[in-house]
Amino acid sequence: MSLADDFRRAAGSFASGVTVVTTSDGEHLYGITATSFVSLSLNPLLVTVSINGYSPFLDEVAATGCFAVSVLAGDQREVSQYFSTRGRGRAAGAFPGVPTVAQATGAPIVADCLSWFDTRLHAILPGGDHQILIGEVVAAGSGTATPLLYWSGGYRRLDPADEGVPARVETFADALSARLHADGLTPHQLIEAQHALEPAAAELAAFRRSPEGLGALKEALDAAREAVASAERFTERSVRFHAALGAASGNPAIAASLQALARSRHAHYATGTNPTATRRTLAAHQEIYDAIAAGEAVRAREAMTAHLAVVGSRLCCEEPGEGEPA
Repeated sequence: MSLADDFRRAAGSFASGVTVVTTSDGEHLYGITATSFVSLSLNPLLVTVSINGYSPFLDEVAATGCFAVSVLAGDQREVSQYFSTRGRGRAAGAFPGVPTVAQATGAPIVADCLSWFDTRLHAILPGGDHQILIGEVVAAGSGTATPLLYWSGGYRRLDPADEGVPARVETFADALSARLHADGLTPHQLIEAQHALEPAAAELAAFRRSPEGLGALKEALDAAREAVASAERFTERSVRFHAALGAASGNPAIAASLQALARSRHAHYATGTNPTATRRTLAAHQEIYDAIAAGEAVRAREAMTAHLAVVGSRLCCEEPGEGEPA
């Protein structure tokens, strides 16, 4: 048995969703079944799908500059088979028997699919005997059905009696963080949320003074201090301090809420990171940490409130000023 055979058997053991990738030039529609779809990036929002290098679909996407990915639901096996049959991937006006809808780019999206991603073509990269389409997502949506799966050479469905393992709160918070960032949380909305949450988190952290919470705050503070030479790394590491503050509060609702602000916080504060702002941020975070470590709840709340006031004055006023990352 050859290595190629071993590879096929190993790859076939990976269960995947089933997608239909489509594009349109305004007159004709083009579609192909693919299981090699991957979510690539949250900033920017990118997805990828690999297409056989000999497929004419690649030329159509290169010409239109867009493509859509429809993730098929469990009852859409026939749709997958339609688009995987040679000669059916091109149609004038509409695909026979497969209703579609258009969103932002005009690329057709399979009606009643489990979820969909409408993208502008970002790049086409070589990948051996395949080409890798990278799309920047401009619109997306999802439903509540179960997915169609492909495993070991055949179609599968989820067991409806299997309720699965409940997702951790952190998973939901991270998904909400991506959604808030994609929807465009404004600086004013971000600061409002921080004022509502972070002084209370600092106060609770000072009340509890848990060794784990203090350790996480100290680690985040030290990591930011070591990254002062790089504005990007400093911003990324200083944002960790706020996530650690949520965990140190001991309240899972506050911790999840602060985690949900992470991407928007990083995006808004990154543009204002400079040497002066870095020094101010480190000093403010150190003051907050010292108050928490000393168990001084009122001082911790006031220190966080004062820090957010400085940050808010930079983000939400019209007059340009010195940046202050959080």
